[in-house]
Amino acid sequence: HDFEYGKPIKIGDDVWIGDRVTILPDVEIGTGCILAAGAVVTKKVPDYCIVGGVPAKVIGHRKVR
Repeated sequence: HDFEYGKPIKIGDDVWIGDRVTILPDVEIGTGCILAAGAVVTKKVPDYCIVGGVPAKVIGHRKVR
């Protein structure tokens, strides 16, 4: 099998991660993001985005104060 181990994930500040979220290796979660319960995050999430689904996609944006 071709398994890769040790690829990090990066999670920014003020991120909310819902129950049973899966974040794949080598993915970056931006500052202020919300990951909806059950989401499977397969690629970079920009700052202040709300994502959900399988695979996760942007479903909204948080207002920055």
